[in-house]
Amino acid sequence: MKAIRHLTLVANPTKPRALELCAALAAAARATGIHVTTHTTYPPPPDALAHCDACAVLGGDGTLLGLVPQAVAHQVPLFGINRGKLGFLAHYPSENVTESLHAVLRGDCQIVHRTLLQCRTPGGQRAIALNDIVVKAHHHAHMARLRVRTQDTHINTYRCDGLIVTTPTGSTAYNLSAGGPLIDPAADVFALTPICPHTLTDRTLIFPRDTPLTLDALDPQTPLHIAVDGITLAHAQPRLPLDISLAEEKIPLIQPRGFSHFELLRSKLHL
Repeated sequence: MKAIRHLTLVANPTKPRALELCAALAAAARATGIHVTTHTTYPPPPDALAHCDACAVLGGDGTLLGLVPQAVAHQVPLFGINRGKLGFLAHYPSENVTESLHAVLRGDCQIVHRTLLQCRTPGGQRAIALNDIVVKAHHHAHMARLRVRTQDTHINTYRCDGLIVTTPTGSTAYNLSAGGPLIDPAADVFALTPICPHTLTDRTLIFPRDTPLTLDALDPQTPLHIAVDGITLAHAQPRLPLDISLAEEKIPLIQPRGFSHFELLRSKLHL
């Protein structure tokens, strides 16, 4: 990891003590001679991560996910100070936050590069996701009918509330709640999990990197909702087919040295 000379701080003001901790971190970093830029509105400006060496995100996992497109575009490592709930991505606790900052500044940390998903709409719009891409019926009382294929091969037709396409990182999120498996974040795969499928034998499928998926809507009367990392991409009537695959880019994340994903799982999920 290169030396951090310019640090950007992004605080979600809706999270308890996020602004207070942001001010403390900014003061501690400036005291070491680091140039600091702070953003205390959320979401931050679209160029918030331009020209910085690292970004500290004060909020929860959702706050960090909102910075993913910028972090990928500028290849800026992110590290999260958890002011949310579970903290699967915001790995640094808010206690002793200045000690955590000093550890990062002196390089006492590790950088991991996590797999990303990408999707493209028929109009050419591209979006990337660190956690998941979800296609579901826009109205909660309706069921979607979705066909999934890879190139010329038909995989399955689902009658369900929707489909979750998840990265290994996102396997602990909506995928897990829908009955999907936990996946080691180092695995170069992605998974497709149906949400409340009409056929009980429809279960998660796991695909290798070089498998592009195409999702088609078979019922034009059912409006669909497409979300990328929880952010609405489109309300479709229906705006499909949607092409989904693993992205060429990866995102750099800063973790405490010696961080263990499985220790995190045991702690957060009480395994």
